[in-house]
Amino acid sequence: MDAITDLAEQLAQEIKRSVAVDDADLRLLGYSTHFEDADPLRLSSLANRRIEGPVREATFAAGFLQWREPRRGKALGIEGHEYDRMAFPLRSRYGLLGVMWLILTDERDLTEAEMKKCLAVAHQMERLLDRQAQADLDTDREVETLLFTLLSDDAADRETALRDLADLGYFEASTHITVLAVSIEQPPAARPTEEIAAVLRRGLKQATGGRAGRRSMAFAVTENRGFLLIGSRGVTAGAELSKVAERARHELSRLDPGLKHRIRCGIGSTLELGQVSRSYDHAQTAAKIAAEKDLPLAHWSDHPLEALLATVIAPTVDPAGLPPVLSEDVGSVPEETLHTVACFLDQAGNAARTSELLHLHRTTVYYRLRQFEKETGLSLDSGRDRLLLQLWLAIRDRR
Repeated sequence: MDAITDLAEQLAQEIKRSVAVDDADLRLLGYSTHFEDADPLRLSSLANRRIEGPVREATFAAGFLQWREPRRGKALGIEGHEYDRMAFPLRSRYGLLGVMWLILTDERDLTEAEMKKCLAVAHQMERLLDRQAQADLDTDREVETLLFTLLSDDAADRETALRDLADLGYFEASTHITVLAVSIEQPPAARPTEEIAAVLRRGLKQATGGRAGRRSMAFAVTENRGFLLIGSRGVTAGAELSKVAERARHELSRLDPGLKHRIRCGIGSTLELGQVSRSYDHAQTAAKIAAEKDLPLAHWSDHPLEALLATVIAPTVDPAGLPPVLSEDVGSVPEETLHTVACFLDQAGNAARTSELLHLHRTTVYYRLRQFEKETGLSLDSGRDRLLLQLWLAIRDRR
């Protein structure tokens, strides 16, 4: 951005220090001429237009997205990061817009006058970036509104939304669509909802190639959940869809490492354009399956049993309606015994395979199975009792 570069150059000439400005993804927005204070990292970031590698990872790991005050960062001694940096976070009320960096070649801090000049320029940059961010956000909101309209029960509304999206350049060459649902499970209570949404929005934007990226993808975000529409000509291979999901997970984890193990992705079915809502429902179910099974990613088509249960059984189960054999007898069985029974049922009653998977002696497996039958009155030789147990084990967390 020329205006950002002009401000950086103006400040650099006044304080005789190199200035560089990155966006919230550490991509270069503007920079000044330097005063023989450029270390290898600065030179490589100018050439590559972004900060990469271990320095990037260390910056995000230091909570970069949550920085709110100017701070001095020590030289890392890696990847050419030889000098300290003074960082001035550039923020809006929605989150981090970028950062203005000053290279410090000695132990001397900025003088009061220099700090005052830096803060004044940082505020000017914030206003410029905020205006651009608002313009981008307005466009993104328009697309998001149309995506939510695609989930409408009204066929006419869906057709209008598709036409409007095509006018904006989305899905013009697509005949089919697949929905990828992304959720942040149990986000930290201390993190504001809008901050989580901002991370989701930024991560999905990066995963889809940014503002000028492929128009066969579009995303929408609400609170701690989002969904991504992937257009195609015909059915998309599961492996390709998994790559998109992994890219989304990677971008989100990179932006906010603290959320890495909370991200769950669900991939719906690939259907014709007009059936987005069905693929969306499938993707949301798959994301719930991923959360229940503690998986990073789940394909709806790979979990037919769980998909069936999600369709025919209420999201929450009232314990008062459960038969006593489940709520009381099975409910009082030690968890390690129940885990052994679950594995035994998953292996179609193969005790040898159960023993191998659980790293237990076969005698221990048989003992636990007998104890379970004795305590519950259920028979693991009975097909109906096995069905009852497998259904219960699949839904017991819904109580």
